Amino acid sequence: MDADTLPLFDLDLATVSEVEREGCREFFAGKANKTPERYMTIRNYMVEAWHAVQPLYLTKIKARAGLRNCGDVNAIGRIHTFLEHAHIINVGAQRTRRSQPNGTRRRRPATGDSDDEEPDEWRSVPSGSAASLAGRRRRVRDDEGNWVYQDEYYGGRVIAHDVVERRADDADYSYSDGSDEEHEGAPAHKRRRRALNGARYQVQSEFRLVPCRAFGEGLLPFRVEVSAAALALMDLHAHLMDTEVIGLLGGTYDAGEGVVRVEVAFPCNSTSTTTECEMDPASEVDARRVFSLQDRHVVGWFHSHPTFDAMPSVRDIHNQHAYQALCRRAADSVEPFVGFIVSPPGAAGGAYGVSDISVFYVVADGSPEGVPYQLPYVVTSRDAVSTEAVDEMALLVERHAAMEHRVDLARRFRRSEAMTLLEKLVISMRSHWDDEARQHWDDLVSRRLRPLLLEHYCRSGSGSGGSHSELANAAPPTAQESPSSSEASE
Repeated sequence: MDADTLPLFDLDLATVSEVEREGCREFFAGKANKTPERYMTIRNYMVEAWHAVQPLYLTKIKARAGLRNCGDVNAIGRIHTFLEHAHIINVGAQRTRRSQPNGTRRRRPATGDSDDEEPDEWRSVPSGSAASLAGRRRRVRDDEGNWVYQDEYYGGRVIAHDVVERRADDADYSYSDGSDEEHEGAPAHKRRRRALNGARYQVQSEFRLVPCRAFGEGLLPFRVEVSAAALALMDLHAHLMDTEVIGLLGGTYDAGEGVVRVEVAFPCNSTSTTTECEMDPASEVDARRVFSLQDRHVVGWFHSHPTFDAMPSVRDIHNQHAYQALCRRAADSVEPFVGFIVSPPGAAGGAYGVSDISVFYVVADGSPEGVPYQLPYVVTSRDAVSTEAVDEMALLVERHAAMEHRVDLARRFRRSEAMTLLEKLVISMRSHWDDEARQHWDDLVSRRLRPLLLEHYCRSGSGSGGSHSELANAAPPTAQESPSSSEASE
């Protein structure tokens, strides 16, 4: 077996490797219908089916035939794709194709192609050759409905570690690797098709998630501290809307200590959907005015990802890079500006019910758009809850109460479980405080926040449940599970 066909991980039918957890995250995100056990059932069946038919190719249709009541056929297909790319199944397999009468593959009618044009993928190729086995480069839809190349797609996610560099390389947003000069002689209908595909690719690439890299030891541009009140307000804002929310962060930068201190959050108005969000310019002006009166500066921004991971998209990276440039200090070229992303669904393997909150920063690294790096953060002022902070949260709840896309907090967090989104919100916000402050927090929530949330955000009626005290007394995550604790050290 040559190096190109070595498995990406050591397969053990009784366990799941870290590579599998990363490549098939949807089965390890706490979903009731996509569990680790179901993943192992599907994976083990496919491995056994492949051994039974090799050296022939195990197709997705054959693999699904023996997987009754194992859920979404698309999810099963994604596992098949992952195992194939990981060189666990179909290694060196022989694909079978319908034979053609003349022993060659089908070709499209001639369209006046010249030698100066791109080669046609469907020109006649002798059957049985390496080229005939390779086939066309296939595109499939990812979890968000975007078209992506199958060989770049694992487990429902686009492998996007180098998406910024690829986007910079494809500056004309064309699927073709050729230059404009190479296609000047192409027929008009082909040029129009390339332009249309390019526009679609530009839109799709803007929302592609990019995993953050980690800073090496001693390479952090600065340390980040954030108050528990600011975190709780961001968390609350993200839970109130089905669409993305956005806001600015106020605080200070201490050049001597090299610390960005996020002290307050200012939720802004926006025009948003589930995948994008634009800040209202008037809200930004208001936020800067308020920060100025408090002797604070804009030190960052936050936004939510209502249905997907707390990783920046290509557009988020562009926005962050632009903000950093505006905040660059002339004295030392430091850019004290950070980006927070709040994902209410939470992280795979994280504390149950607790939002996933990440901080990112963009470094040029030779790329025009920059590359995102994750910043660790320390939570401060966790031992005291101020009445003013809760009053500000109550104003936020009231301000969003009449909005069209507000969340119905009476819905269940997950279909097969009893916990409502309201209970999940209480648990997540509670996790930002120390144990000694939580009793005071529960009292303030019971008096100020919960009545407003029940009145304006529990529309289906199933969330009130008759026992309101259970919401305030919902068991918080342990200190080991709390995101604030896990990220408190660098």
